[in-house]
Amino acid sequence: MTISETRIEPRWFSLNNTIEKISSNDKNFEKRIGDVDIVIATAIWTIAYAEKYFRKSKKVYFIQDYETWDHSVNYVHETYALGYTNIVVSTWLKDIVDQYSKNPSILIKNPIDLNAYKIITPVTNRRKHTISLLYHINEYKGVKYALEAINRLHDIYPDLEVYMFGVFDFKDNQPWIHYTFRASQQQTVDIYNKTRVFLCATIEEGYGLTGLEAMACGNVLISTNYQGVREYAKDGYNALLSPVKDVDALVENVKRAFEDNELSQRLVKNGQESVKNLSWDEAYKKFEKAIIDNTK
Repeated sequence: MTISETRIEPRWFSLNNTIEKISSNDKNFEKRIGDVDIVIATAIWTIAYAEKYFRKSKKVYFIQDYETWDHSVNYVHETYALGYTNIVVSTWLKDIVDQYSKNPSILIKNPIDLNAYKIITPVTNRRKHTISLLYHINEYKGVKYALEAINRLHDIYPDLEVYMFGVFDFKDNQPWIHYTFRASQQQTVDIYNKTRVFLCATIEEGYGLTGLEAMACGNVLISTNYQGVREYAKDGYNALLSPVKDVDALVENVKRAFEDNELSQRLVKNGQESVKNLSWDEAYKKFEKAIIDNTK
């Protein structure tokens, strides 16, 4: 059973059809829930639902970011101390959560579906000066720095083509910027397989899943060196990382990826090796074991 505030599920992830989906906007919402053995809170705002509607259920808290942008730091820390089985997606989150959690949190790094996210179009068959990126309106995603970088890069490479996707409206009359609104999973795979570089200018984030997806699809990851990306990216090994908010460094690293074929090939090869350890199947086994072992 999944419970949400909306009736529309994300297009980039398809739930199993056998899973019952319930919206808090539905009639008789509380009656439809019934008795639940285990509840998993997946974001800080879902804690209130877990506390109110699932008092008798055993509780798991899936912590995917340090969610201080809409709540006070004290409240965030209080949610970590509620006594739930805390599962975190990155080492840096574990370091924070364990300061307040009653028991050590369980680290399970975010996985990707390697059956979906993979190289379909050989990298050598893609146009050389191509970039993909996620568009987001939240300031911590750093998109304004990425947009500044791609505009500078277009001045250097007039044939540059940029492919963006996201869930927010984006309007730009530049014919070389292509935007896919609410892209499905297959559409994101198609976008990654059109481009040589994935650009990320995040300021801070729990993990940064799109960078890993793009890496699996053969992109050179050009990213800021925020804490979450370090869970899978290593500068000079499988990615090129630069200081947060440093547009000059982003531009220079993209230029390196475009102009140094030997470097790009090495980064892509190492990226392919890196993603093998972050498969969906392995993460599922760890998640299932964490729930079973800690909610008896």
